[in-house]
Amino acid sequence: MLTIKAEVQKDKKRADGTYNVKVRFIKNKKVKRISTNIFASNGDLTADLKLKEGSTTKQEADRLVLHYRTSYNSLHIDSENCDVNEIVNRLINKDEVDKPIDFIAFCREWICNTPIKSKDIYSNSLKSFIKFLGKEELEIKELTVELLEQYRDHINNVRAHKVKKLEEAGKRIPSNRCVSLYLTNLRHLYNEAQRYYNKPDKGLIRIPHSPFEYFRIPKEEATRKRAILPQQIKNIWDLPYQNYHKGYKGTCRFDLAKDCFIMSFCLIGINSVDLYNATELRGNRLVYYRTKTKDRRLDKARMEVVVPDIILPIIEKYRDPSGKRLFKFYKIYSDSRAFNKAINSGLKEIGEILNIEDFEYYAARHSWATIALNKCGINKYVVHEALNHIDESMRVTDIYIERDFVNENKANAKVIKYVFGK
Repeated sequence: MLTIKAEVQKDKKRADGTYNVKVRFIKNKKVKRISTNIFASNGDLTADLKLKEGSTTKQEADRLVLHYRTSYNSLHIDSENCDVNEIVNRLINKDEVDKPIDFIAFCREWICNTPIKSKDIYSNSLKSFIKFLGKEELEIKELTVELLEQYRDHINNVRAHKVKKLEEAGKRIPSNRCVSLYLTNLRHLYNEAQRYYNKPDKGLIRIPHSPFEYFRIPKEEATRKRAILPQQIKNIWDLPYQNYHKGYKGTCRFDLAKDCFIMSFCLIGINSVDLYNATELRGNRLVYYRTKTKDRRLDKARMEVVVPDIILPIIEKYRDPSGKRLFKFYKIYSDSRAFNKAINSGLKEIGEILNIEDFEYYAARHSWATIALNKCGINKYVVHEALNHIDESMRVTDIYIERDFVNENKANAKVIKYVFGK
């Protein structure tokens, strides 16, 4: 327990005969004293050098002691984990501790300085929140449950307006991820602010509570099912090439989309970014590290896929002659996003021909998993491993298991035979 008291020290008499009144802090028998601008003369002191009750000096000293007690309570210091020196230092520097925390400024700095791949997602979430606020700063104590509810309603209203316009134009309505995604990101940023400003080991809790403890974030809508039928995949395979070159460097997006979709499906749903960055073909195996999850897995999301004979001509068609990468896509498209956009542009054309609604590149991955499980009887765990997903419940077990990718490639061979008969 911390005790605070004003006193003078008998052996600290000044040359002018006065004593400096000090504030004494005691915790666990450890003492810390700080000087004040109050001085006591002999008339302010009793015979044993105690401050006289009723004296002006005693009243000033009592007000100062009350100030420190009030300040101590307002700092939310965890006194169990702080010694007396830390407490006094915190009280002396209280002006800095009391300085308001600008949540928006913190978020911007965190997004800028944190090495994460989802910077754009967090930036978009923050931009949406700032637009709702109508200002560029927000003291963190102003982020209340009521404000979160108003923001949630704002996002829903904005989406409703967009949906109405899309419906009037006869366009596809995208899934509603914004409410869940933006609020989840906002909660993460708030948690990061608590981690940054709160120092429990030193007894400093500047952000004691979170409004998210009492606010329910709406669940994200179920992911739109993108799998297509085995016969539709076979139809894509059978489509004749257009060989119609247009766009940057004379590419044919129709042909590109057809080839990359088939490659993705036959390579267990490889993402476009991993096709774009692929560098290693070891014998008949494509070796890569899945970009989406490699930073969250001990094995860096390593994947080895036996290249089926059926797509060897496609691989040779797009080979990088320089050998810098496996494919020459990087020479045609500035980055993986532009590459993915080009593929989806071509798939839109293919979807119109084959009557496949909302046809996208990711359908290859969804289709592989669906066919493997439902048509080929592949064990769900093998499908999970083949897709290189993260399983938190198996994280410790995975430390002891060295993957040889045999089961994944056996499963792939079954899927390809089922669809193509080869």
